[in-house]
Amino acid sequence: MATQQLKDALDALHRELESGEVAPEDREVLLKAAREIQEAVAQSNPASAEPEAGPLSRRVSSLIEELETSHPRFAEILGNVSEALANLGI
Repeated sequence: MATQQLKDALDALHRELESGEVAPEDREVLLKAAREIQEAVAQSNPASAEPEAGPLSRRVSSLIEELETSHPRFAEILGNVSEALANLGI
């Protein structure tokens, strides 16, 4: 279920990015974050994941803080991504 939650959140992120309502520099940062998240999921083994937040989750949290006022929809989507990552133990 958490994997589907993450897939849904990443799909929503890509749909929002395609809407063109984000500055090119923000778009690039968000695309890079999405790629990193997908790579982390592909490489992860949730059973052996560290219980503490890793660098990826800290970067996602930092992005959420940066986007809360300028792009609240992206911040919301990234919050869903962060929650799904936590549920997967990543």
